[in-house]
Amino acid sequence: MRGNCLIAQSGGPTAVINNSLCGILKQALEGNGMGQIYGAKRGIYGMLNGDYLNLANLPRVTWDNLRFSPGAALGSWRYKLTVEEVSCIIEHMRSRDIRYFFYIGGNGSMQVAYMIEQQAKDMGYDLTVIGVPKTVDNDLTGTDHAPGFGSAAKFVATCVLDIAMDIRSLPGSKRVTIVETMGRNAGWLAASSALAGGCESIIPPLIYIPEDPFSTDQFLQDIHVQYGRYGSALAVVSEGIRDHTGRLLAEESIANDPVGRPQLGGVSTYLSQIVNAETGLQARTVLPSIWQRSGMLFSSKRDADEAFQAGKAAVQFARAGKTGVMVSLQRISHHPYKVSYEPVSLQEVAMRERLFPSEWYDRRTRSVDTPFIEYVTPLIQGEVFVPMNNGLPAYNTISFSM
Repeated sequence: MRGNCLIAQSGGPTAVINNSLCGILKQALEGNGMGQIYGAKRGIYGMLNGDYLNLANLPRVTWDNLRFSPGAALGSWRYKLTVEEVSCIIEHMRSRDIRYFFYIGGNGSMQVAYMIEQQAKDMGYDLTVIGVPKTVDNDLTGTDHAPGFGSAAKFVATCVLDIAMDIRSLPGSKRVTIVETMGRNAGWLAASSALAGGCESIIPPLIYIPEDPFSTDQFLQDIHVQYGRYGSALAVVSEGIRDHTGRLLAEESIANDPVGRPQLGGVSTYLSQIVNAETGLQARTVLPSIWQRSGMLFSSKRDADEAFQAGKAAVQFARAGKTGVMVSLQRISHHPYKVSYEPVSLQEVAMRERLFPSEWYDRRTRSVDTPFIEYVTPLIQGEVFVPMNNGLPAYNTISFSM
């Protein structure tokens, strides 16, 4: 099948999402059959409105620079599609003879990709659809891990290590530090803070994840014990922690986001207020917020390289006649670390979540066990060397005026 190609980025960006874009571009431009290569402006927005960029016009230097630039270069947009709007997207594709569609995103995006693939079949339109995994939450099923997670994990661990070094400087200050990570339903990022605990001279973080019911009384007890031992306390909490009934902490003050989910963020502030009210200690909060997914200077080279290779694999799958699949990273071995890129059905991935394994979490010590450390350590290896200009990162992006 010959025709044109469309690429879109979706959901929250990561430090390495543009590497997948560049991998698709590089592979699509090599060989025949892909025709024009378009990018959808702002993801679903561009798909709904037929608003595309001709990516073949990009200067080669822009491609190279995108590999060390965070943020989604094509732009993204959070929006809940209807079936009628999916039909509209396909009609826009038909008008441009789009025959290959590559969608970079998380589990919600894989649901959209699956809807598009199924609706195209129902409409009798011959369309190859390939999903490319992306998420800092690492909650995608069907893959050992998702590009974006390794860099975010490295950032969180570095952040906690830096904070712990600062805490160590002022023992007995009656200070409690609460760091809040992303993680709606899965605690992979909060768990990654345990990597900082490998430095024996610092205070090990107490870790709280959404998969384990949160008890405020137990939390305060944990804080008292750690303060008594170290002269300070350090806790890392996922934004989505819940009590034993499944209720989000401070749920009454949480609004919904554009796709109808609770707009998380701020649980650390809620907990700090409790610490201040219930103990003689003083709590402060640290919210890395979107910096977790955009911190390019702390990104993992392995993560960037795997994101790039996942993009290339997507085009290889399409040329091999596969459709309705997502690129999956399958770990072949730990030592030496090695992965293969395999197709997994979009239907198996769409809107499903992979939670943090209960057997890797120690509820007694509020820490994680060795198997997780062995799992995550290879993903944070290597550094991305970002070119600098006048002392600041020389980032690049794509002009929408093309």
